[in-house]
Amino acid sequence: MYRRVTLEGWQEIVPYICFALIAGAFLVILIRALRMKKKDIDHLSNMPLRDDNELQESIENQSDEDQGSK
Repeated sequence: MYRRVTLEGWQEIVPYICFALIAGAFLVILIRALRMKKKDIDHLSNMPLRDDNELQESIENQSDEDQGSK
């Protein structure tokens, strides 16, 4: 009823190739991150995470709450 799956010779190396590609991509990203200049790190760390519209709405909501509590 159940048949055993037999792999060809070339199919046995596919997982190794995939692992090598993923490990290579990880190493490239790691090396680029480690070699990044301090100026670039500071620039990326100070980037806003929200759109201007969302930021403006949160500021307005916060000011409305502050005025309501007084």
